[in-house]
Amino acid sequence: MGTITLDFETRSEADLKKVGPWAYSEHPSTEVICAAWGFEDEPIETWVMGSRGPKSLFDLIEEGHRVEAHNISFEYAIWQNVCILRMGWVPVREDQWRDTMAVACYYAMPAALDRLARVCGYEGKDPEGGRLITKYSKLHLKTAKRDILPEDLAKFVAYCIKDVQIEQSMSDYLGDLPEREREYFQLDQIVNRRGILLDLNGIARATLVVDKRAAKLEKEFQEIVGLAPTQTEKFKDWLEQHGWEVDNLQADTIDEELEFDTSIRENRLNQPPMLPEVRRALEIRREISKASTKKLDAMARQVGSDGRARYQTRYHGAVSGRNTGAGFQPLNLARNWEKVDPEQLVRDIHYGDDDWLDLVYGDAMEAVSKASRHWITAAPDHRIMAGDFASIEAIILACLAGEEWKVKAFRRKEKLYERMAEKIHKLPVGTVTKETHPLERQDGKTGELAFGYQGALGAWLKFDSSGRHTDERIIEICRAWRDEHPMVVALWNGLNDAAMEAVLYNRETGYRDTGFEMVDGWLTMILPNGKRIWYRDPIVKWGMPRWHQPKDNEDCAAGTCRCREQPRLTYMAMKEGQWKRVSTYGGKLTENLCQATSREVLKPAALAAEAAGYPVILTVYDEIVAEVPNGLGSKQEFTDLMVGPHEDWYASYPISAEVWEGNRYKK
Repeated sequence: MGTITLDFETRSEADLKKVGPWAYSEHPSTEVICAAWGFEDEPIETWVMGSRGPKSLFDLIEEGHRVEAHNISFEYAIWQNVCILRMGWVPVREDQWRDTMAVACYYAMPAALDRLARVCGYEGKDPEGGRLITKYSKLHLKTAKRDILPEDLAKFVAYCIKDVQIEQSMSDYLGDLPEREREYFQLDQIVNRRGILLDLNGIARATLVVDKRAAKLEKEFQEIVGLAPTQTEKFKDWLEQHGWEVDNLQADTIDEELEFDTSIRENRLNQPPMLPEVRRALEIRREISKASTKKLDAMARQVGSDGRARYQTRYHGAVSGRNTGAGFQPLNLARNWEKVDPEQLVRDIHYGDDDWLDLVYGDAMEAVSKASRHWITAAPDHRIMAGDFASIEAIILACLAGEEWKVKAFRRKEKLYERMAEKIHKLPVGTVTKETHPLERQDGKTGELAFGYQGALGAWLKFDSSGRHTDERIIEICRAWRDEHPMVVALWNGLNDAAMEAVLYNRETGYRDTGFEMVDGWLTMILPNGKRIWYRDPIVKWGMPRWHQPKDNEDCAAGTCRCREQPRLTYMAMKEGQWKRVSTYGGKLTENLCQATSREVLKPAALAAEAAGYPVILTVYDEIVAEVPNGLGSKQEFTDLMVGPHEDWYASYPISAEVWEGNRYKK
């Protein structure tokens, strides 16, 4: 079968960036201005609003040819809700759709079409298109025009044709997904089209609580400072006039200032503490940042006519192959309180009383934040069933490194935080528990989270800001952790050396079960199951090591440190919104390897769950979430489907899963 490359230009009173493709396509004002499509090497054809349906396009679709677009969530939604429902166009089978953006993400290339084309050496999108879209497509703007001039309609068509040409070029350049990945991509589309049911009534009540609290905080701030909380520069001047100067008013800065003031008060340092009104003003400013409805508003806006939010994740959004969030970002919702029943928390929020929530939960805004997952709910006569792979990255790290003592510990289901605490602090085996040595156990947990991917002092401080340990003591703990993990340390070095050897000598190399090979300008990391991770345009350069930090280290700044230039592996990637050269090292390659391998355990498990009648609505890193009809399935069966093994390569890994079920999503 051949490939039809399709592109639409539309207009609507809905804001696509805010509501997402599905809600946008359902909006009654949404219309197709024009369409363009190219079939293989044949001339590109077009259609404009007001014309009869494009029979030549319908014929190709009914013949079963693939329909390809760049980011098909948009084209699919427009085809379903505008073209079919309003204009009577022919349906496209679900398995006919292909996506050039998905292929770009698979190869860790830029997702946006214009940047992708330029990075690949092709001409980018026509800048005239942006002017036309602002003028005619964004009807929510006051400046938008509804009557499209004939000459501008012709420009719209030309712009649409140009996009099809670019997409065809990208399709030819990148090719299709590998067969196994196409299967995962199709599952991802099934999940995104199924959507997530949201409790809009609960979201509205939570929004009411936040608005009430925000109004109270703003009034109190006005009474203390005489300004609105949004008058940032004037507030900084007010602080300076009251004896306290700050560089900025970001949440982290305010936290540091309040913590510093507490230190002054507790230790009686030779510096006057904050005035009470200054402290309260900063606290209010911090609380106002919490009292935001942005997340709640985003959830409500993304919902379609049936109460479900669709296309909330992006296939292969991370270099590891894991999905990333879209829309209201369901992968980044706050964790709920472990011992608080979701239904009870939701009932308390439904009262709409922020003071009551303060009384019960200590902080109304914290309560609303902790409930954010609970607005994802099951349909009537259904339940949420979710399973989380337990410590899967740590298990995979131990297995891939060959750290046998740890693999055996996982197989025996030992408590690793406790065992690691005993090793770090040289305590007898079996003596550390949450009750007997809570702080030492916390050190064991922090070490496990911070050190596995070659982290050291900086990584520790990201997980532990308590200040219980000096920098020197943290470095000692790091060394103790590494002493207990010689094979993990060897994995960092082995991956780094093998990757650089593959780049420098253009030959296939590897370390243990992981391979490296140069392919068409990419360095590829080959996972144990054969899946590849792609690094564009790799170069080995000499440079200072990553721990050389002249901004933060006096010796580095003075040139008296022991840091010396060393070979560093670099490649091109999207970082901070830019396509630029970045460097990597053994620990980072290990992180990529473990997260990518974790994904290769999760994906076949999700396929198996879907095939067994557990309709998947979301995958969150190492978690599978399904919406299951009541009376069907069981926690044990779902656990078995997750654990598998579904492929021989990880049959010996001590993988386990924890499964729960309920009416609302939690974690």
